Amino acid sequence: MQRINESFNQKRLKRIRNRVGEELGLSFQKRAHRNAWRRFGVVFAVFTVCLLTITPALAAEVPYVDDLLYFISPETAQFFKPIQMSDVDQNIEIKVESAFIHDADAKVLVSVRDLDGKRLDHSLDFDDSYDIRTGFDCVGTCNQVGYDASTGTATLLIETSSMNPRDVITGKKITISFQTIMSGKEKTLEFPIQIDWSMISNDVKTEQSDTDDETVMIPGEKLFEILDGFEITGVGYIGNELHIQLYTPGRNKLSDHAFLYLKDENGTKVITKAVIYRGGYNSGDPEIERSADYVEYVFDVPQDALSNYQLFGDFYSMKTRIDGDWSITFPLENE
Repeated sequence: MQRINESFNQKRLKRIRNRVGEELGLSFQKRAHRNAWRRFGVVFAVFTVCLLTITPALAAEVPYVDDLLYFISPETAQFFKPIQMSDVDQNIEIKVESAFIHDADAKVLVSVRDLDGKRLDHSLDFDDSYDIRTGFDCVGTCNQVGYDASTGTATLLIETSSMNPRDVITGKKITISFQTIMSGKEKTLEFPIQIDWSMISNDVKTEQSDTDDETVMIPGEKLFEILDGFEITGVGYIGNELHIQLYTPGRNKLSDHAFLYLKDENGTKVITKAVIYRGGYNSGDPEIERSADYVEYVFDVPQDALSNYQLFGDFYSMKTRIDGDWSITFPLENE
């Protein structure tokens, strides 16, 4: 699930202010002894005057202007957007096939086709890198609903809804943008992982996770590599529970992820009691971002019974990642 149109933080506002100043040849200087919010309002008032006096064509050409306009006024930003039902970047076409808009809900059916015909396959996914410009915070999902092998065309359904039921999508048109396309999904299932249970420690160094304050092992050095991109970096007991720490350095780039489990002597699967995600995604903090590459699997199995179990894993990864800039604006017809 993706959260869309998050409020701009101060760091991003500063970066946008500087970039817009560079593009438009303007200088926005701080003034001492002035209320911060008042200064903030004055700066954006200046931005607004500058942006609304340039032509729509120029607005579309200046980097960061689009984001800034949406922050100030989504309706104004949409005014600058020409109707464009499809877009092509790096010879990959994304096209809006149909859409249903009602109050704060939007459902958009899009097709994706590689005009080169070589890079994408049936596993195509946007990896949550899409944004429907509604002007308010939304949550959304994206699922593939069809694939035509003869043309190499994938069809995906994107659904969003407001976090506030009183919000209403308004205007004469709406824009959806995409930044990343993933493809080439690979999976390795029921892969046996050899661990010498006699070497498991009861004395492990712990800390609290960034997301839910659970007790976890401190990120360790690589003990061994299971498959390319999947490393065991810690195994030990915290209290009476077995913790196995998995490190996936390619998680950000290729969506590497896995599911670990045990099997007993009869082949009966023992599912994890908990899966603890170490850090937050898209937090903006490099350390927290890196900690998100560590996941801990917790099993409620006594240490003196471990010899009766073997560790297995299901592993998933994408092999193709294409970053680009696709933007589609289509008429808004409320149903």
